[in-house]
Amino acid sequence: MDLRKINETLVFFENMTEIKNMGRKKSKIDLLKIFSFISLTGIFILSGPILSKDLSGIYKEYVVQDFETEVFGEENVKAKLGPDFSPEVRISTVFRTPERESEKSLYIELSAEKNQSFQILFKKPWSSKEFVKEFKFHLYANDGGGSLFVLVRDSTLDQKKILLTHFNFSGWKVLSLDITRKVRQDDLVTHKNSELVFLGFLYEAPFERKRGTREVFVIDDILAKTRPKYLLFPSEKALVK
Repeated sequence: MDLRKINETLVFFENMTEIKNMGRKKSKIDLLKIFSFISLTGIFILSGPILSKDLSGIYKEYVVQDFETEVFGEENVKAKLGPDFSPEVRISTVFRTPERESEKSLYIELSAEKNQSFQILFKKPWSSKEFVKEFKFHLYANDGGGSLFVLVRDSTLDQKKILLTHFNFSGWKVLSLDITRKVRQDDLVTHKNSELVFLGFLYEAPFERKRGTREVFVIDDILAKTRPKYLLFPSEKALVK
């Protein structure tokens, strides 16, 4: 009988010891959770100023083309069909974007009988050795159904066409085209700054156009937003790519 009581007593103390050990383990786990929470909170607070850093000051805006001084006409058009099928391309003083103080714009008109795709190329292409983030365009259309692409040459020296818009709208629009992931702008040759070159536009006509109709679109001021290609923040060793 005494031996049974002794065994019960031993089991009781063993259970108490196990409960204490479990309590210690739980306390350690709780402490680890609290420490992890504090660490993550501290990292978030410290990284907050970096993540919320205002990058607007590193960008500059340039005028790519405002059509105020240069002459544009049939000599800027490159098409497969002969001159009898060329669109009307000229400088206009009537169609002007309401968003800017503009005096002139590039006017393009083509009839159903002259329905074809063509390029409009700048005599003096605009280029930049900085990193070009985006282009901004002021466009007018009469819902003609064609499509307009931007033609650029990147650091690979390949010509790229980038869709700007489908002319399924009427009136003026301001369109921004982010080219960050659409072209290569890194310097492929050491100690040689590559350029991004804005060559002009590619117009793609719709498959068919109703007889007697015409498409009109107008291109006004073109702007570019750029920054230095390799830039270190003043207070952080973080490279903007």
